[in-house]
Amino acid sequence: MTDDKTITIPDSSAQTLAAIGPIARSSVVDAVADRLRREILAERLAAGSRLPSERELSLALGVNRLTLRASLAQLEAQGLITTRHGAGSVVASWRERAGLDTLALLVGSLTPQDEAWLELIASTLEIRRILASEAIALAAARHTEEDLVAIEACRRDLEAHTHDATAFARADVAFMRAVVRAARNLGLELLLNTFARFPDELPQTIEALYDRCDESLPLYAVVVDMIKSRDGESARTNVRRALELVDGERLARHAAKHARPKPPAARARKSKGSKS
Repeated sequence: MTDDKTITIPDSSAQTLAAIGPIARSSVVDAVADRLRREILAERLAAGSRLPSERELSLALGVNRLTLRASLAQLEAQGLITTRHGAGSVVASWRERAGLDTLALLVGSLTPQDEAWLELIASTLEIRRILASEAIALAAARHTEEDLVAIEACRRDLEAHTHDATAFARADVAFMRAVVRAARNLGLELLLNTFARFPDELPQTIEALYDRCDESLPLYAVVVDMIKSRDGESARTNVRRALELVDGERLARHAAKHARPKPPAARARKSKGSKS
């Protein structure tokens, strides 16, 4: 039933609603959640601020309340908002409440042209190095012969996908999953699931990170040898150092590729100063 009464919206809520804007009806629950999530993660909706009422939000987004409530439930499950009956929804301090999956959401909300993208990618690669070095060290100590067969099969599969970044990324996840299973650590396997989402959900990021697949192949062979050695401590140290080098070169390439050109005046001042 439609309520035709005039709605009076406070100034603060009106500003929030204007920033959010309407959403296409075909997008439904996930897109509504994504729209609000982007505002929260970009901190345009600050921690501690109260969201407009369900009625105001549903009108602003062009969706019904059932759709909105399902979207808000997603955000609450991700630790981005807290909702209390009769008190409405409040933006949570997501840095204190959200899980590692939020890192993927943050990366997905940006493009390589955004200034914050490189910083987020650096954080992502650091987490991946921790996962890889620890999983390989544990696999070296705990693997069985069956594990080695599975790991080697995954390594060979990587060779067939060097010209397709997405396919190579999926094969990379499969390789790491075989390693993590050999490590006999469920927590690491669940941690890996965060990165397993990247090939399907973050294609632009995958294209950027897997830009030289053929050059990385020798590293996988080295990893297999480290696992076979059963020297966990050595594997942990050497893998960490190797990945730090690879990731450092990758970040440097993308920093140079997406560096913003300096204004003409700034270039002129620098040129003048170098002559003197």
